[in-house]
Amino acid sequence: MSTKKNEVLNAMPKLHSAGRGLRSLGRDEDEHGTIAPRTATYCPPLAPLALSAPRFWTHLRPRRKSVRIHGSIACAALVFATTLAASAQEAPRNPPSQDLRGGPDVPASSPTAQPSTATASGEINTPAPPRDPTHPEGPKSEKALEQAKVAELTPIVPSPRDVTKPAYQLFAETDLPLVGIGLVFASARLIRTQPAYCAPECNPANLNALDRTTAGFWNTGWSTASDIGIYSLMGGTMTVLVVDEGALPALNDALVVAESGLMGTALSSIMTLAAGRPRPFLFGEKAPLSDRNSPDGGLSFLSSHATVGFAIVTSLYVTERRLHPGQTLPYVVLGAGLAVATFVSTARVLAGRHFITDSVGGAVVGTSVGILVPALHGSPVKVVPMVSPKEGYLSVVGSF
Repeated sequence: MSTKKNEVLNAMPKLHSAGRGLRSLGRDEDEHGTIAPRTATYCPPLAPLALSAPRFWTHLRPRRKSVRIHGSIACAALVFATTLAASAQEAPRNPPSQDLRGGPDVPASSPTAQPSTATASGEINTPAPPRDPTHPEGPKSEKALEQAKVAELTPIVPSPRDVTKPAYQLFAETDLPLVGIGLVFASARLIRTQPAYCAPECNPANLNALDRTTAGFWNTGWSTASDIGIYSLMGGTMTVLVVDEGALPALNDALVVAESGLMGTALSSIMTLAAGRPRPFLFGEKAPLSDRNSPDGGLSFLSSHATVGFAIVTSLYVTERRLHPGQTLPYVVLGAGLAVATFVSTARVLAGRHFITDSVGGAVVGTSVGILVPALHGSPVKVVPMVSPKEGYLSVVGSF
Protein backbone atom coordinates (compact mmCIF):
# COMPACT_ATOMS: atom_id res chain seq x y z
CA MET A 1 0.00 0.00 0.00
CA SER A 2 2.78 2.43 0.82
CA THR A 3 4.31 1.82 -2.61
CA LYS A 4 1.08 2.77 -4.37
CA LYS A 5 0.74 5.90 -2.26
CA ASN A 6 4.25 6.91 -3.20
CA GLU A 7 3.43 6.49 -6.90
CA VAL A 8 0.38 8.69 -6.59
CA LEU A 9 2.24 11.31 -4.59
CA ASN A 10 4.95 11.38 -7.23
CA ALA A 11 2.33 11.95 -9.93
CA MET A 12 0.76 14.91 -8.10
CA PRO A 13 3.25 17.56 -9.37
CA LYS A 14 2.50 16.51 -12.96
CA LEU A 15 -1.24 16.93 -12.41
CA HIS A 16 -0.75 20.36 -10.84
CA SER A 17 1.39 21.46 -13.81
CA ALA A 18 -1.28 20.13 -16.16
CA GLY A 19 -3.84 22.29 -14.42
CA ARG A 20 -1.67 25.35 -14.81
CA GLY A 21 -1.07 24.45 -18.49
CA LEU A 22 -4.84 24.14 -18.99
CA ARG A 23 -5.38 27.79 -18.07
CA SER A 24 -2.88 28.90 -20.72
CA LEU A 25 -3.76 26.19 -23.25
CA GLY A 26 -3.45 27.51 -26.82
CA ARG A 27 -1.95 30.86 -25.74
CA ASP A 28 1.54 32.36 -25.59
CA GLU A 29 2.91 35.57 -24.19
CA ASP A 30 5.41 37.51 -26.28
CA GLU A 31 8.19 39.71 -24.90
CA HIS A 32 5.72 42.60 -24.35
CA GLY A 33 3.28 40.47 -22.35
CA THR A 34 0.67 40.31 -25.11
CA ILE A 35 -1.40 37.15 -25.26
CA ALA A 36 -1.22 35.54 -28.73
CA PRO A 37 -2.54 32.21 -30.04
CA ARG A 38 0.00 29.44 -30.22
CA THR A 39 1.07 28.19 -33.59
CA ALA A 40 1.21 24.61 -32.36
CA THR A 41 -1.18 23.31 -29.66
CA TYR A 42 0.59 22.05 -26.52
CA CYS A 43 -0.97 18.94 -25.05
CA PRO A 44 0.84 17.17 -22.14
CA PRO A 45 0.74 13.37 -22.02
CA LEU A 46 -2.05 13.15 -19.47
CA ALA A 47 -4.03 10.21 -20.83
CA PRO A 48 -1.91 7.33 -19.44
CA LEU A 49 -1.59 9.07 -16.11
CA ALA A 50 -5.31 9.91 -15.87
CA LEU A 51 -6.32 6.29 -16.63
CA SER A 52 -4.05 4.74 -14.00
CA ALA A 53 -4.55 7.31 -11.23
CA PRO A 54 -8.24 6.62 -10.26
CA ARG A 55 -7.33 3.25 -8.77
CA PHE A 56 -5.27 4.99 -6.09
CA TRP A 57 -7.37 8.06 -5.44
CA THR A 58 -9.45 6.23 -2.79
CA HIS A 59 -6.33 6.02 -0.62
CA LEU A 60 -5.64 9.75 -0.78
CA ARG A 61 -6.39 12.08 2.08
CA PRO A 62 -9.21 14.65 1.78
CA ARG A 63 -6.74 17.49 1.09
CA ARG A 64 -5.79 15.76 -2.16
CA LYS A 65 -9.26 16.06 -3.74
CA SER A 66 -8.09 19.03 -5.80
CA VAL A 67 -5.78 16.68 -7.65
CA ARG A 68 -8.73 14.65 -8.94
CA ILE A 69 -10.48 17.81 -10.12
CA HIS A 70 -7.43 19.07 -11.99
CA GLY A 71 -6.87 15.69 -13.65
CA SER A 72 -10.46 15.44 -14.84
CA ILE A 73 -10.37 18.93 -16.30
CA ALA A 74 -7.09 18.17 -18.10
CA CYS A 75 -8.50 14.98 -19.68
CA ALA A 76 -11.64 16.77 -20.82
CA ALA A 77 -9.59 19.58 -22.34
CA LEU A 78 -7.41 17.05 -24.18
CA VAL A 79 -10.41 15.36 -25.80
CA PHE A 80 -12.02 18.71 -26.69
CA ALA A 81 -8.84 20.09 -28.31
CA THR A 82 -8.37 16.91 -30.36
CA THR A 83 -11.95 17.14 -31.67
CA LEU A 84 -11.51 20.79 -32.69
CA ALA A 85 -8.26 20.04 -34.56
CA ALA A 86 -9.87 17.22 -36.54
CA SER A 87 -12.84 19.43 -37.47
CA ALA A 88 -10.54 22.22 -38.64
CA GLN A 89 -8.61 19.88 -40.95
CA GLU A 90 -11.79 18.59 -42.59
CA ALA A 91 -13.21 22.09 -43.26
CA PRO A 92 -12.43 23.61 -46.75
CA ARG A 93 -9.68 26.24 -46.67
CA ASN A 94 -10.60 28.23 -49.81
CA PRO A 95 -13.94 29.97 -50.50
CA PRO A 96 -15.94 28.99 -53.57
CA SER A 97 -14.46 30.20 -56.84
CA GLN A 98 -15.84 33.45 -58.16
CA ASP A 99 -15.69 34.91 -61.61
CA LEU A 100 -12.90 37.56 -61.75
CA ARG A 101 -15.10 39.74 -63.93
CA GLY A 102 -17.74 40.04 -61.21
CA GLY A 103 -20.02 37.25 -62.42
CA PRO A 104 -21.77 34.65 -60.25
CA ASP A 105 -19.94 31.74 -58.68
CA VAL A 106 -19.30 28.69 -60.83
CA PRO A 107 -20.87 25.64 -59.11
CA ALA A 108 -18.82 22.49 -58.79
CA SER A 109 -21.39 20.50 -60.74
CA SER A 110 -21.32 22.93 -63.68
CA PRO A 111 -19.90 21.50 -66.91
CA THR A 112 -17.59 24.54 -67.19
CA ALA A 113 -16.10 24.01 -63.74
CA GLN A 114 -12.50 22.78 -63.78
CA PRO A 115 -11.00 20.33 -61.28
CA SER A 116 -9.04 21.75 -58.38
CA THR A 117 -5.34 21.05 -57.90
CA ALA A 118 -3.41 20.61 -54.69
CA THR A 119 -0.07 22.36 -54.11
CA ALA A 120 2.98 20.98 -52.34
CA SER A 121 1.97 22.75 -49.12
CA GLY A 122 -1.41 21.03 -49.13
CA GLU A 123 -3.47 24.07 -50.10
CA ILE A 124 -6.17 23.63 -52.73
CA ASN A 125 -5.99 25.99 -55.72
CA THR A 126 -9.12 26.39 -57.80
CA PRO A 127 -8.32 27.42 -61.41
CA ALA A 128 -9.96 30.49 -62.88
CA PRO A 129 -13.07 29.91 -65.01
CA PRO A 130 -12.65 29.90 -68.81
CA ARG A 131 -12.50 33.31 -70.51
CA ASP A 132 -15.66 34.58 -72.07
CA PRO A 133 -15.21 34.91 -75.87
CA THR A 134 -17.32 38.10 -75.80
CA HIS A 135 -15.00 39.75 -73.27
CA PRO A 136 -13.44 43.04 -74.52
CA GLU A 137 -9.91 41.62 -74.23
CA GLY A 138 -10.68 38.87 -76.75
CA PRO A 139 -10.57 41.06 -79.89
CA LYS A 140 -7.42 42.77 -78.60
CA SER A 141 -5.62 39.45 -78.32
CA GLU A 142 -6.66 38.42 -81.80
CA LYS A 143 -5.48 41.79 -83.17
CA ALA A 144 -2.11 41.40 -81.44
CA LEU A 145 -1.68 37.95 -82.96
CA GLU A 146 -2.50 39.28 -86.42
CA GLN A 147 0.01 42.11 -86.02
CA ALA A 148 2.73 39.71 -84.89
CA LYS A 149 2.03 37.45 -87.86
CA VAL A 150 2.27 40.34 -90.31
CA ALA A 151 5.58 41.48 -88.75
CA GLU A 152 7.20 38.08 -89.28
CA LEU A 153 9.97 37.98 -91.90
CA THR A 154 9.66 35.82 -94.98
CA PRO A 155 12.37 33.14 -94.92
CA ILE A 156 14.10 32.06 -98.12
CA VAL A 157 14.35 28.26 -98.11
CA PRO A 158 16.45 26.96 -101.02
CA SER A 159 16.74 23.34 -99.82
CA PRO A 160 13.75 22.11 -97.77
CA ARG A 161 14.91 18.49 -97.78
CA ASP A 162 18.41 19.01 -96.32
CA VAL A 163 18.30 20.67 -92.90
CA THR A 164 22.11 20.99 -92.68
CA LYS A 165 22.39 23.26 -95.72
CA PRO A 166 22.75 26.14 -96.38
CA ALA A 167 24.84 27.92 -93.76
CA TYR A 168 22.68 31.05 -93.54
CA GLN A 169 19.00 31.84 -93.20
CA LEU A 170 18.03 34.60 -95.62
CA PHE A 171 14.95 36.79 -95.40
CA ALA A 172 13.42 38.62 -98.32
CA GLU A 173 12.71 41.76 -96.28
CA THR A 174 16.33 42.26 -95.17
CA ASP A 175 18.77 40.66 -97.61
CA LEU A 176 17.35 41.93 -100.88
CA PRO A 177 17.37 45.59 -99.72
CA LEU A 178 20.97 45.18 -98.53
CA VAL A 179 22.00 44.02 -102.00
CA GLY A 180 20.24 46.99 -103.60
CA ILE A 181 21.88 49.51 -101.25
CA GLY A 182 25.30 47.95 -101.83
CA LEU A 183 24.95 48.17 -105.60
CA VAL A 184 23.97 51.85 -105.48
CA PHE A 185 26.79 52.88 -103.16
CA ALA A 186 29.36 50.79 -105.04
CA SER A 187 28.53 52.63 -108.26
CA ALA A 188 28.95 56.06 -106.66
CA ARG A 189 32.52 56.45 -107.95
CA LEU A 190 31.29 56.01 -111.51
CA ILE A 191 29.48 59.35 -111.47
CA ARG A 192 32.51 61.42 -110.50
CA THR A 193 33.32 63.98 -113.22
CA GLN A 194 35.98 66.31 -111.82
CA PRO A 195 39.71 65.37 -111.90
CA ALA A 196 42.05 65.39 -108.92
CA TYR A 197 42.66 68.75 -107.31
CA CYS A 198 46.38 68.68 -108.29
CA ALA A 199 46.08 67.18 -111.77
CA PRO A 200 47.94 66.61 -114.00
CA GLU A 201 50.93 66.38 -111.64
CA CYS A 202 51.04 66.48 -107.84
CA ASN A 203 53.85 67.25 -105.41
CA PRO A 204 55.25 64.16 -103.57
CA ALA A 205 56.35 66.33 -100.67
CA ASN A 206 52.77 66.33 -99.39
CA LEU A 207 52.83 62.54 -98.85
CA ASN A 208 53.90 60.63 -95.75
CA ALA A 209 57.21 58.80 -95.76
CA LEU A 210 55.69 55.36 -96.41
CA ASP A 211 53.52 56.38 -99.34
CA ARG A 212 56.26 58.54 -100.81
CA THR A 213 58.18 55.34 -101.66
CA THR A 214 55.57 54.39 -104.27
CA ALA A 215 54.81 57.87 -105.63
CA GLY A 216 54.90 58.02 -109.43
CA PHE A 217 54.47 54.25 -110.02
CA TRP A 218 52.76 53.23 -113.26
CA ASN A 219 52.47 49.71 -114.70
CA THR A 220 49.56 48.46 -116.77
CA GLY A 221 50.68 44.84 -116.45
CA TRP A 222 50.25 44.79 -112.68
CA SER A 223 46.94 46.56 -113.09
CA THR A 224 45.69 43.79 -115.37
CA ALA A 225 47.03 41.15 -112.97
CA SER A 226 45.10 42.69 -110.07
CA ASP A 227 41.87 42.61 -112.09
CA ILE A 228 42.44 38.97 -113.01
CA GLY A 229 43.15 38.15 -109.38
CA ILE A 230 39.94 39.68 -108.04
CA TYR A 231 37.77 38.04 -110.68
CA SER A 232 39.46 34.69 -110.06
CA LEU A 233 38.75 35.07 -106.35
CA MET A 234 35.05 35.63 -107.07
CA GLY A 235 34.82 32.66 -109.40
CA GLY A 236 36.76 30.40 -107.04
CA THR A 237 34.43 31.29 -104.17
CA MET A 238 31.37 30.30 -106.16
CA THR A 239 33.03 27.06 -107.28
CA VAL A 240 33.87 26.06 -103.71
CA LEU A 241 30.30 26.66 -102.56
CA VAL A 242 28.70 24.74 -105.43
CA VAL A 243 30.99 21.73 -105.00
CA ASP A 244 30.46 21.72 -101.25
CA GLU A 245 26.70 22.33 -101.02
CA GLY A 246 25.05 22.03 -104.38
CA ALA A 247 23.52 24.65 -106.66
CA LEU A 248 20.63 26.08 -104.63
CA PRO A 249 22.29 26.17 -101.18
CA ALA A 250 25.41 27.62 -102.84
CA LEU A 251 23.37 30.46 -104.31
CA ASN A 252 21.92 31.14 -100.88
CA ASP A 253 25.31 31.37 -99.19
CA ALA A 254 26.91 33.16 -102.14
CA LEU A 255 24.41 35.97 -101.59
CA VAL A 256 25.83 36.52 -98.10
CA VAL A 257 29.37 36.54 -99.49
CA ALA A 258 28.24 39.01 -102.17
CA GLU A 259 26.66 41.20 -99.49
CA SER A 260 30.01 41.31 -97.70
CA GLY A 261 31.76 42.39 -100.89
CA LEU A 262 29.11 44.98 -101.71
CA MET A 263 29.12 46.45 -98.22
CA GLY A 264 32.92 46.66 -98.38
CA THR A 265 32.78 48.37 -101.75
CA ALA A 266 30.13 50.80 -100.52
CA LEU A 267 32.22 51.79 -97.51
CA SER A 268 35.38 52.20 -99.56
CA SER A 269 33.50 54.28 -102.14
CA ILE A 270 32.20 56.63 -99.47
CA MET A 271 35.69 57.02 -98.05
CA THR A 272 37.24 57.48 -101.50
CA LEU A 273 34.84 60.24 -102.49
CA ALA A 274 35.24 61.95 -99.12
CA ALA A 275 39.05 61.84 -99.11
CA GLY A 276 39.64 62.79 -102.75
CA ARG A 277 43.23 61.57 -102.59
CA PRO A 278 45.16 61.49 -105.92
CA ARG A 279 46.45 58.15 -107.15
CA PRO A 280 50.21 57.46 -107.10
CA PHE A 281 50.63 57.87 -110.88
CA LEU A 282 49.70 61.57 -110.56
CA PHE A 283 52.93 62.16 -108.63
CA GLY A 284 55.02 61.46 -111.75
CA GLU A 285 55.02 61.71 -115.51
CA LYS A 286 55.02 58.01 -116.46
CA ALA A 287 51.25 57.74 -116.84
CA PRO A 288 49.55 59.16 -119.95
CA LEU A 289 48.23 62.68 -119.60
CA SER A 290 44.70 61.51 -120.31
CA ASP A 291 44.80 59.19 -117.30
CA ARG A 292 46.23 61.88 -115.05
CA ASN A 293 43.47 64.32 -116.00
CA SER A 294 40.66 61.75 -115.70
CA PRO A 295 38.17 61.72 -112.77
CA ASP A 296 39.55 58.31 -111.80
CA GLY A 297 42.86 59.95 -110.88
CA GLY A 298 41.46 61.27 -107.58
CA LEU A 299 40.10 57.94 -106.22
CA SER A 300 43.03 56.51 -104.31
CA PHE A 301 41.95 56.00 -100.66
CA LEU A 302 40.68 53.27 -99.99
CA SER A 303 41.53 50.42 -102.35
CA SER A 304 38.27 48.82 -103.41
CA HIS A 305 40.13 45.79 -104.80
CA ALA A 306 41.69 45.10 -101.40
CA THR A 307 38.40 45.68 -99.59
CA VAL A 308 36.41 43.33 -101.81
CA GLY A 309 39.12 40.67 -101.86
CA PHE A 310 39.49 40.38 -98.10
CA ALA A 311 35.72 40.64 -97.55
CA ILE A 312 35.11 37.68 -99.88
CA VAL A 313 37.85 35.55 -98.34
CA THR A 314 36.77 36.20 -94.76
CA SER A 315 33.06 35.60 -95.40
CA LEU A 316 33.85 32.40 -97.31
CA TYR A 317 35.90 31.16 -94.37
CA VAL A 318 33.03 31.86 -91.96
CA THR A 319 30.66 30.00 -94.28
CA GLU A 320 32.85 26.91 -94.53
CA ARG A 321 33.42 26.92 -90.82
CA ARG A 322 29.67 26.75 -90.25
CA LEU A 323 29.30 23.92 -92.72
CA HIS A 324 32.34 21.97 -91.45
CA PRO A 325 32.94 22.79 -87.78
CA GLY A 326 36.11 21.36 -86.34
CA GLN A 327 37.56 20.34 -89.72
CA THR A 328 40.62 21.56 -91.63
CA LEU A 329 38.80 22.51 -94.84
CA PRO A 330 37.83 26.02 -93.66
CA TYR A 331 41.46 26.79 -92.80
CA VAL A 332 42.67 25.55 -96.19
CA VAL A 333 40.15 27.82 -97.89
CA LEU A 334 41.22 30.73 -95.68
CA GLY A 335 44.92 30.26 -96.43
CA ALA A 336 44.42 30.07 -100.19
CA GLY A 337 42.04 33.01 -100.22
CA LEU A 338 44.33 35.24 -98.16
CA ALA A 339 47.18 34.52 -100.56
CA VAL A 340 45.09 35.65 -103.54
CA ALA A 341 43.74 38.73 -101.73
CA THR A 342 47.24 39.75 -100.67
CA PHE A 343 48.44 39.35 -104.26
CA VAL A 344 45.66 41.59 -105.53
CA SER A 345 46.42 44.28 -102.94
CA THR A 346 50.13 44.22 -103.73
CA ALA A 347 49.49 44.35 -107.46
CA ARG A 348 47.41 47.50 -107.03
CA VAL A 349 50.38 49.19 -105.36
CA LEU A 350 52.89 48.07 -108.02
CA ALA A 351 50.51 49.22 -110.77
CA GLY A 352 50.55 52.76 -109.38
CA ARG A 353 46.81 52.65 -108.64
CA HIS A 354 47.03 52.79 -104.83
CA PHE A 355 49.45 53.65 -102.08
CA ILE A 356 50.45 51.14 -99.41
CA THR A 357 48.13 52.74 -96.85
CA ASP A 358 45.26 52.46 -99.33
CA SER A 359 45.68 48.70 -99.61
CA VAL A 360 46.23 48.17 -95.88
CA GLY A 361 43.13 50.19 -95.01
CA GLY A 362 41.08 48.28 -97.57
CA ALA A 363 42.27 44.97 -96.11
CA VAL A 364 41.19 46.00 -92.61
CA VAL A 365 37.75 47.20 -93.74
CA GLY A 366 37.20 44.13 -95.93
CA THR A 367 38.12 41.69 -93.15
CA SER A 368 35.84 43.46 -90.69
CA VAL A 369 32.89 43.45 -93.08
CA GLY A 370 33.56 39.80 -93.96
CA ILE A 371 33.10 38.89 -90.31
CA LEU A 372 30.24 41.27 -89.51
CA VAL A 373 27.84 40.50 -92.36
CA PRO A 374 27.81 36.70 -91.86
CA ALA A 375 27.44 37.22 -88.13
CA LEU A 376 24.18 39.08 -88.77
CA HIS A 377 22.73 35.98 -90.47
CA GLY A 378 21.57 33.13 -88.29
CA SER A 379 21.52 29.46 -89.13
CA PRO A 380 18.34 28.01 -90.70
CA VAL A 381 18.41 25.20 -88.12
CA LYS A 382 18.49 25.55 -84.33
CA VAL A 383 18.87 22.74 -81.81
CA VAL A 384 16.74 23.60 -78.77
CA PRO A 385 16.93 21.56 -75.53
CA MET A 386 13.48 20.42 -74.39
CA VAL A 387 12.57 19.06 -70.95
CA SER A 388 9.50 17.06 -70.05
CA PRO A 389 8.45 15.71 -66.64
CA LYS A 390 9.75 12.25 -67.59
CA GLU A 391 12.71 12.86 -69.90
CA GLY A 392 14.88 15.42 -71.70
CA TYR A 393 15.54 15.60 -75.43
CA LEU A 394 16.71 17.90 -78.25
CA SER A 395 14.35 19.53 -80.73
CA VAL A 396 15.36 20.72 -84.22
CA VAL A 397 13.67 24.01 -85.15
CA GLY A 398 13.93 25.58 -88.59
CA SER A 399 12.19 26.60 -91.78
CA PHE A 400 11.59 23.56 -93.97
